[in-house]
Amino acid sequence: MMKAGTKPRVLFVMQLPPPVHGVSVMNRIIRESTLLNDTFACDYINLTTAKSIHDLGKGGFGKYLSFFSIFFRAFAKMLTRRYACVYITIFPYGLAFYKDSAIVLMARLFGLRPVLHMHVHGIRKASGKSAFRKMYYRFVFRHAEVICLSERLQEDIEPVFQGKVHILPNGIPQVNFENHYNGAQNPLTLLYLSNLIKSKGILLLMDAIELLKQKPYHFHARIVGAEGDITYHELKEMAAAKGIESYITLAGPKYNDDKFDEFRQAGIFVFPTSSDTFGLVLLEAMQFGVPCISTPVGGIPDVLGDNRGFIIGEIEAQALAGAIESLLADPARRLEMSSAGFTYFQHNYTTAVFEQRLISILNTVILSV
Repeated sequence: MMKAGTKPRVLFVMQLPPPVHGVSVMNRIIRESTLLNDTFACDYINLTTAKSIHDLGKGGFGKYLSFFSIFFRAFAKMLTRRYACVYITIFPYGLAFYKDSAIVLMARLFGLRPVLHMHVHGIRKASGKSAFRKMYYRFVFRHAEVICLSERLQEDIEPVFQGKVHILPNGIPQVNFENHYNGAQNPLTLLYLSNLIKSKGILLLMDAIELLKQKPYHFHARIVGAEGDITYHELKEMAAAKGIESYITLAGPKYNDDKFDEFRQAGIFVFPTSSDTFGLVLLEAMQFGVPCISTPVGGIPDVLGDNRGFIIGEIEAQALAGAIESLLADPARRLEMSSAGFTYFQHNYTTAVFEQRLISILNTVILSV
C-alpha cells in the first residue's frame, strides 16, 4: 500500500524521437510535462528501435538487439521498483505489436495494470487474419486499460477488447494566441506540411493540382516536409511531367519557428492522408486559424467536424480538387472555418488540456487497482 503523501510511481514505455512522427511527438510532450512529472513519480523507457523515418517498419539485426535492451531495462525497472501502473504506447500490428506485447505481458507477470494508449489503428484487420492471432490479441488486452484518441477508433479494438475505453484526444503546445488568418491572399497559398509519404497523400495532392491548373483561380502550393518513401527529386520530375512546376514550391523540411511561419502564411492547409488516426499537423494548422482539408479516416472527423474544416468524401484526386476549388471560390467560408477551428483548438487540443485529461485517466486506473 502506498504511503500517504507519496506520489504514485508510473513507468512510461513509449516511442520517443528520433524519428519525429505523431506518436513520438505526443510522447515527448508527456516526457517533458512538468505537470505530469510533478503529479507522478515517472520513469521512462524509450520503446523506439527505428533511427529514422526511412527505418520505420523495417527489420534488421540492430533492431532485435535494441529490443532486447529495452526488454531487460523494463524487466529491471519492474523488478526493483513498485509501480502503480505501466503506460505503454503499443503498435497494433506486425512484428512491432509482438515486441510491444512482450512488455505488456511482463507488466502483468509483475501484477501491474498495463495502460495501452492506441495511437495507430489496425487491430481489427490484423487480429482477423487467423483464430490464433485473435486469441493472442485478446490475451494481450485482457485486464488492460485502453486509451483511444477518439470514440470513432473504439471499433478498431472491439474484436479483442470489450472493457471500458478511455478517450484522450491529442494536444499540442500552444504557440499562437491570436487568430491573424489572412484570407485575402492573391494567389492563395495551399500548404502541405508532413513527411513525404504516399499514405499522407502527397501524390494525391500533385494530381489535384494538375486538375486545378485548368481552373480560373490564383493559387500556389508549398510542399514542406522531410523525405520519406517519396523524394524531392521524384516530386520535381512529377511536377514537370504534369506541367505544374509554376504552381508549386518544394520547400524541404521546416522546424520550429520556420514551420510556424509556414502556417502563418498559409491560406488553406491540405492533408489528404489515408492512414492517420488523428493528424497532429491539423491541430498545428488550426491553432494558426488555417482552414483545413483532410479525409474521413480515424478521428479526423472529430477534429474537423461542424464546419471546422473540409472533409472529402472519397480519398481521390477529383474529390480533393473539388474541395480545394470550393474553398478557393468562397472566402467567407474560409473565414468561418478559420474562426471555428482556432476557437475549438484553444478549448480542446492544447497540451494543457491533454495533460489534465491524462492525469485524470491515470488516477482513475490507479485508484481502481
